[in-house]
Amino acid sequence: MGVLSRLHKLCLPGQAFTPSPIPLVFLYSKQQVDTIFPNGPKQQLSKFLEISLSKTLTCYYPWAGRLKDNATVECNDVGAEYFEVQINSPMDEVVHHSDSRIKDMVTFPQGATWGNCTDRALAIAQLIHFECGEIAISVCLSHKVGDGCSCYWFLRDGASLTRGPNAKITSTPYFVEDSVIPSPLPDGPLVSPNIITGSLDGCFQSPLCSHNYTLLRTLKGETIDRLLVDN
Repeated sequence: MGVLSRLHKLCLPGQAFTPSPIPLVFLYSKQQVDTIFPNGPKQQLSKFLEISLSKTLTCYYPWAGRLKDNATVECNDVGAEYFEVQINSPMDEVVHHSDSRIKDMVTFPQGATWGNCTDRALAIAQLIHFECGEIAISVCLSHKVGDGCSCYWFLRDGASLTRGPNAKITSTPYFVEDSVIPSPLPDGPLVSPNIITGSLDGCFQSPLCSHNYTLLRTLKGETIDRLLVDN
């Protein structure tokens, strides 16, 4: 992989992504946990995950840094955020809960999903222990650093390292940075897009945009009137 640069320059699509992560969660039954760790305590599982996460980040080093600005990741090896929590209810109750917000609150660290995570780590992981021995592992990886395919390879290599303490990543990733679709010159990097949060009176809110109901009704009425006149 060569000499690692302290600055990882984002390509134009990376600059266009909002500073929100790709959230993923993996659920394991008690039987699966006992198969992987037949006599291992919870502390052993947590330690394995911490070690594998640390080793994986050495190869996927931009996710171990922090956003310097909308076009640059500072590869300062600050590392990921790692949490471990205990939930006093069965996993089945959470998975089948009617309120999706409850699922997010339980499986992901607070504020780690669907927001402007400019002040958070670019990789966030959480181990959740449920009442009946089941576990869940959630991961939030910054979309500005990699896409879904990149996340797959990150998790695949991390899982491989978790299975064996002496396992190694044999094929290290190569980061093309801004050599593909660089920032437009002379305009420079794109302005960081942000997800709209909070309360906006008279507006319908979605994770990516907001629409004014009154304006939409007016435009719809004008369009219908124009169609009636044309016909």
